[in-house]
Amino acid sequence: MRLGDLAVGRSGCITEVGGEGALRHRLLDMGLTPRTRVTVRKLAPMGDPIQLSLRGYELTLRREDADKITICPDHEGAGCGCERGRGHRFRRENHGRRGR
Repeated sequence: MRLGDLAVGRSGCITEVGGEGALRHRLLDMGLTPRTRVTVRKLAPMGDPIQLSLRGYELTLRREDADKITICPDHEGAGCGCERGRGHRFRRENHGRRGR
């Protein structure tokens, strides 16, 4: 599911951040990283932008950018499993070898 599809008041856990180049770096710099829990707080009257709550702060994001973020939605307040250690398979961002 895409972050832009999440309804007001619903939460989810980020599983993948898409986009390319500067856009992707900007999203990551704003704290939209895998395993981060986000809640949709408000939608503008025409549906764009979206106000999110994450990491203790509020963030407003264009729907076009929000659609580049994949999430696992919470199911009736039960969470998505990330907090309980079951987690998801996250795309490995660094394809190089560690420690070399």
